[in-house]
Amino acid sequence: MIATILVSSSTFHAVEYNQQKVSEGKAELLEMSNFNLLSLSDSYTTRNLQDYLMDYSRRNTRIKNPQFHVVISCEGRAYSFPELVGIAHQYLHDMGYDQEGQPLLIYGHHDTDNNHIHIITSRIAPDGHKINHNQEKRRSLSIINHIMDKKEGENISEDVAKALSYHFESEGQFRAILESEGYECYGDGDTLEIKFGGNIIDQIKLSIIEKKKSPAVNFDDKRKRIRAFLLKYRDFSANKEELNAQMHKLFGISLVFIGKKDFPYGYIIVDHNRKSVMKGSTVVPIKQLLQFRSAEDRFEDAEKMVESMFQDNNRLTTRELNTKLRWQFGTKVFKGAITWGSQTHHLSEDVIKKLQANDKLAWLQSFRPSSDLECAILYRFGKIKDRQGLTKQEKKEGSLKKAVGRVKSIMDKSTSKNLRDRFFETGIRIYRFGDQYYCLDLQDRLIFCMNEQKLDLKLLHRVYGKSNIKRMQQKPYTPHVKRNGVKQITTQSGGSRDENREFEVGSHGNYDEIDNEKKLQR
Repeated sequence: MIATILVSSSTFHAVEYNQQKVSEGKAELLEMSNFNLLSLSDSYTTRNLQDYLMDYSRRNTRIKNPQFHVVISCEGRAYSFPELVGIAHQYLHDMGYDQEGQPLLIYGHHDTDNNHIHIITSRIAPDGHKINHNQEKRRSLSIINHIMDKKEGENISEDVAKALSYHFESEGQFRAILESEGYECYGDGDTLEIKFGGNIIDQIKLSIIEKKKSPAVNFDDKRKRIRAFLLKYRDFSANKEELNAQMHKLFGISLVFIGKKDFPYGYIIVDHNRKSVMKGSTVVPIKQLLQFRSAEDRFEDAEKMVESMFQDNNRLTTRELNTKLRWQFGTKVFKGAITWGSQTHHLSEDVIKKLQANDKLAWLQSFRPSSDLECAILYRFGKIKDRQGLTKQEKKEGSLKKAVGRVKSIMDKSTSKNLRDRFFETGIRIYRFGDQYYCLDLQDRLIFCMNEQKLDLKLLHRVYGKSNIKRMQQKPYTPHVKRNGVKQITTQSGGSRDENREFEVGSHGNYDEIDNEKKLQR
């Protein structure tokens, strides 16, 4: 496993490179997170993604090249893309790039003999500070080795000793134990050479292995269960590598295949829990084990599951759906289609629209509205006509304190001339109803009443006109109750001096530009 940090950039040109690979059918976007409304859209462009990352990075103007671009690659197809994504998240965590709100793109490339992923994010943290880059390459090497549990061969002695403690009946079975841990083994006379990363890192005498042979553990009580698990997860896996990963993760069992990589003639089962080895042919014959389902069958069953899940839950989101699809079929829904590797199967327009609507509603719910008016603001912001689905919930004290503190800091450092721009640049939208001000914080994902937080609103009054404030105070906002009992925001159809007119501080009055994130993508 290799992690390579590539050159930084002020324009995030790595996005253009990877998106071009996607358009050529040589790569796929595996994950996009913390891109606000762009994450819910199927119509974003390369420029949209670049502009968003640049706009996000402007919270620290001292950093001229904020792009963080790293490639993680494995040998051949040793790791599937879902496994590489998991490794990527651990890597980002250890490197300090996994803070809440950090935008992230992960691309999987399948145009070479080695599976590899490209990770793109910003060197700027959500709070504006520069993420530590001291001894970056050295830390990266150490971290990726630690993740793989192979610190430049330091663990080899422990791993060999551990392998010798297993129950094995032959040199081949001993090799299988080490190979299940990621090593390569080659016989050389009376010595077994152990390689990792293409380098010989240790040797062991065959005589030592011969002395450690012991009868295998009786598997009769477990053989049927292992057979059932193998057949079940074979139907959920795309290939033998993915099947092996699932068995190891769930049951502590490794499958070591014998023969050519693409055409093995047998396999060995290594049970790490029982520290024993058994022939795979005694459980499931190799030909039966490698009868993986076709893409057509997989897509058909996945689509049936989607329909069934919608019948059980009409508020189903893409995230909830993908959790089930990954588990059952190794697939996921992305941009209106079920994807499996480089193959896709498009969903019906009705299902796509339902998922998009539910995803948007779930995103709005994450702002934790605590009143009918806050729900109404979110419905308006999300352009949701059917104003149902949002529920009132208590705000987390810590999150509220953090958001209020950030707003206060911005107001303290701003003037009447730059307040609008400062709010917008930092992802803050402010709505006014009567004499009440409501803050919609896109960064911390929270909505709250500013009046209740004892903020000094004099600056807002100066920016938006004292005369309007006075008239609003004389006639405060009163929600209109529709016949179905759902409250909605009421606005009169007159000019800017209407007493009940909604006023959004950062948007310059154009909601459409906020909804599709045009202005965020400068």
